[in-house]
Amino acid sequence: MSPILTGRVLYQCAKASIFTISVAIFANDNLFEIVSISGKSMTPALSPDHNTSGTRDWIVLRKMQPTNNIKRGDIVSYPSPHNPDKIAVKRVIGLDGDTVLLDQRRRSAMPPEKQRGWDTWGGKCVVPYGHLWVEGDHWSGSLDSNHYGPIPKSLIDGRALGLVWPWSRFGQTPWTQYRSKTRVIEGIAVCPKEWEL
Repeated sequence: MSPILTGRVLYQCAKASIFTISVAIFANDNLFEIVSISGKSMTPALSPDHNTSGTRDWIVLRKMQPTNNIKRGDIVSYPSPHNPDKIAVKRVIGLDGDTVLLDQRRRSAMPPEKQRGWDTWGGKCVVPYGHLWVEGDHWSGSLDSNHYGPIPKSLIDGRALGLVWPWSRFGQTPWTQYRSKTRVIEGIAVCPKEWEL
C-alpha cells in the first residue's frame, strides 16, 4: 500500500472517530445519559442490593427539557449541593407551591448542627416558586432537601426513563411502585409579583 493511500485511510479513520466521539458527547450532554446508582439513598427502589453485594442499578436519564411536566414521584438528577462534581439522584416529593410536612425520622439521622437548621422550618416547608423538594427513599441514608432545603428547578439536568442494568430488569421503572412516607399538601405555585410580565 502506498504512503499516500495509507495517509488517506488514516485521515478518514481519524475523521470518522472524531465525528463519532462528538456525536456521543453531544448526546450524553443534551439527550440521554446512563448513570449508576451507588449507595443506599435510593433503596429499595434503586440498587436494593448495593450494600450487601455491591450490585448497582444503571438508569437512563433524559437530559432534554428534564423539568417539563415534572411530577411528584419522578426520579431526577442534579449536581450535589455538597459536592458539585457528583451527580445526586433523588425522588421529587414536592413541587413549587406544595407544603412538605417534614418527617421527624429524618431529623434524628442528622448531625446536631443540621438539626438546628431543620428545626427553623417548624415541621413544614412551603416549596418556593421555581423549586422542588427532593428526597432519597432511604430516610436514614440520604443527603437531600431535608439537609439543604428545596432545590432550584434549574439545577435539574436529567429525569429517569428506565433501568438499563441489570439486564433482567431492562426497561423497568421500579420507582413508580414506591410511595414516600413524607406527607405533602398539594399547593399552587404562585409567581412572585416582581417576576410577572
